[in-house]
Parts: sequence; structure tokens; C-alpha cells
Amino acid sequence: MKKSTLLIVILVLLFTSCNEDDIQPNDTNLFVTPKVNRTVTQISLVDEMTINGGVFNATLELDFYRNEAYEAGLSIESNPEYYTFMVINPNNNPNASAPLWIYLHGGAQGYFDEQGVYQTNPNQDEHTYNHEESFDDLWQVITIRTIANGQLEDNTLKRRIEEGYRILVVSYSDHDWYSGFGTTYPNNPANPNAQVNGLQATMAAIDYTADNYPTTHAWLHGTSAGSIGVWSVALSYEQEGRPITGLIGDSGAVVENIDAIFDAYLESGQLNYDASWRPEGIEEKVGYFANVNNQTHPEAQIKNFDFRATPGIWITGLADPAFAAHLPTVAEAVDAGFDNNPEYIMSGLNTAINGQIGSPHELHFLPNTGHVPTNDEGPANNLVNNFIDKVLASNPPPFGL
Repeated sequence: MKKSTLLIVILVLLFTSCNEDDIQPNDTNLFVTPKVNRTVTQISLVDEMTINGGVFNATLELDFYRNEAYEAGLSIESNPEYYTFMVINPNNNPNASAPLWIYLHGGAQGYFDEQGVYQTNPNQDEHTYNHEESFDDLWQVITIRTIANGQLEDNTLKRRIEEGYRILVVSYSDHDWYSGFGTTYPNNPANPNAQVNGLQATMAAIDYTADNYPTTHAWLHGTSAGSIGVWSVALSYEQEGRPITGLIGDSGAVVENIDAIFDAYLESGQLNYDASWRPEGIEEKVGYFANVNNQTHPEAQIKNFDFRATPGIWITGLADPAFAAHLPTVAEAVDAGFDNNPEYIMSGLNTAINGQIGSPHELHFLPNTGHVPTNDEGPANNLVNNFIDKVLASNPPPFGL
């Protein structure tokens, strides 16, 4: 498969956007990520609701916001749509000082190709995640992941609500792994001037919430596509000297070994993508954080730059079809000594963590486990609990914005 050529473009943008006295392009040990410019000045409270009792047996105040600085992917002039977010306050104590649990939900990703065809998951289209998410949409992000058959599931989100965390749920309105930072949205049929704003809007939501609600520590929890997004957010805050307390990456990361899986199975339509989907398309749309050559992905940051400012835990199910667990093990994996695709895909990150002296990071492979196990009852949630306890035992500073 043809490798991406975006590296040259990104490096040109990187070096021309910084002070030439500070950046030496020939210094291979230097890593500087582009600043994520963003604004909170156009954020407004749109709706609020109090949930009394019910399945949660709690009194939860829900505040729903819209940020009109960032339009959704298919927003049009006659019907503008924007990025939104919801704050779910602690049980019966909405003004409490509390840790902030930032949840980035899944939903794959997609892009318009040069013919205007939207390339994404076979079960999605351009309308799935290129629109504004409503109050009901964001509340359902929580309820469908915590309630099954009318009963609460003992999963990671439910535990945080019960423990008095303040929950922040961010909309996914450019279908970009929450990682776009203001570049052009290629081939957008609704608006040729559209931008990809997922990272900007997500960080603006975090900035606003931490500034307007009393916050102790801040945690990032991403599932599937959101698992990729939490890394982009964490790395960007670290570059600003304001590290997130910890991140939970459930079933997703930008990794180098995925190329072997794409080469073997993408064009046959056996993966969780349209057969005509190509990685170059999403790299062009998302930009900087989607290109492994830019060394922004977790393996490179831990291995080459000793990243440890934000401890991370990654969880991968060895029976996850999103990691090609249902397909024969690719030759590259067999040659490397693996007997399944998920472990091979994440092996580079695993090696980087194991090779980092005193690493604050963890990666766990769960047998007989499918996609996004922190949304289900099971051992993944205890792993998250133990990780939180481990991080807090190190006395991290409050998340100050």
C-alpha cells in the first residue's frame, strides 16, 4: 500500500509556524507539536435538566452547551450546526469541587474522496457524525453505555457517576477522531470553506468546563474512535505545560503495525471499513495527528521522547473484530511471533511501554474480549480503577487551566 506523503507538508507547516531561532529542523531529538488555537468566547448554555431518581437513583443536573465558534462538518448557511457538549454534575451537589471525567465516545471516522463519495464504516454514512449532537444525543451517549435491560451495568462510566465525578461528554461532529485543529475539510460538499475542528472544539469544551466548574483532576476516557482522540488531547495539553491527570484508551490508537492489516484485508472488504476506504484519505482530512510519520502517536512519544507527563492505560480485546481478530493472522504478525492480529497491532506500543524505565503507562490484552470493554461489565473496569488509584497515589497536581 502506498505510504503517506503528508510528512513533508506537515513539517513545512510546523517549522514555518514557529520561531526560527527556537526550531532547528536538523535536530532529530526535538519534538514540537503545533499549538491548538481555540476559543471559548462563543460558548453558551442552551438547555439544562435535572434527573431525579430513575435507574441511577441519583439527582443529576445536566447542562448542555453549544460552541458557535466551530461548525459541524455538514453545517450549511441556511441551517447552521455547531459543536456541543454536556456537563453532568455530581449527584445532588452540582456545585461540588470534583474530578472531571472527559468522555469521548466512539463512532469510527470518515472522509469525502475526490469524487465526493463518503468513505467510512459500512454501517455509517456522511450524516452519521457530521452534524450537531443534541441534548438527547449526548445524554444517550451515557445512558446507552450504562443501562442495559433497564438495569445499570457495572462499567467505567457508571462507577465514575456513582463516585461523584463530574462528567463531560463532547460531541463528535467532524468524524475526525476528535483530532482536527482547523485545517480545511477536504472535498466537503456542504461548504468549501469548512474546517475540521474536532480537537479545537474538544479542548475548548474542556477549558470552559474546568474554568467554570470547580475541578480537581481531569481524566480522559475514550472508546474506539474516542480512544484515538484522547491521545491527541493529552499530547496537546502536555505541550502547553498543563498535563491531563491520566488517560484511558479503550480499543483504539494510531499505530504503525496497522499497515500490514490494511495491506492484507482492506481491499477485500473484510475489515470494518468500506472496501474503497484508504488511510491516505483520513490522514489528509485529520492531518497532523493521523500521520504516524509525524511521531505523535503513543509508541513514538513513549519510545523516542520518553513521554510520561500524562499516564495512560490502553486496553485491547484479543477477540475484537475492529482489530481484525476474526481474520487469519497476517504474515508479518506470524513472523514476529504472534498468533493473533490484535496483539500484533498493539505490540509496538506494548514494547515501548515495557522498555520505558519506571513507565507510568500500561497496556492490557484481554482474552475472549471484544470491542470497548470499559462499556461492559468485566475485568477492564477493575483495571481502570486500579490505574486511577495508582496515578492518584503519585500525588499529581490539580488540573489548572
